[in-house]
Amino acid sequence: MEFWELTPYEFFLKVDAYSKKKIEHTKEQITIAYLNALWTIQWLGKRHNHPRPLKEILDSIGKEKREMTDEEMFERVKALNALFGGEVKEVGKK
Repeated sequence: MEFWELTPYEFFLKVDAYSKKKIEHTKEQITIAYLNALWTIQWLGKRHNHPRPLKEILDSIGKEKREMTDEEMFERVKALNALFGGEVKEVGKK
């Protein structure tokens, strides 16, 4: 059916179906990546840090995201800094 022949309701149904299909595809891809990471950790990892539960990750897909607070953003930056071996420097000091 051509786009111009669709009623607004039919158009909404197609958009909604497409959106749901993309979300399901994303969940499938994340599940595959999650299991791959889990198996890699199990067989090759020295530390046994497991990712968040898969259900928790999949449930968050398609949900509205909230903005991080300044404190949350700062904590995330500090964690990334530590992860990549960065140093903590005080402002104004060399």
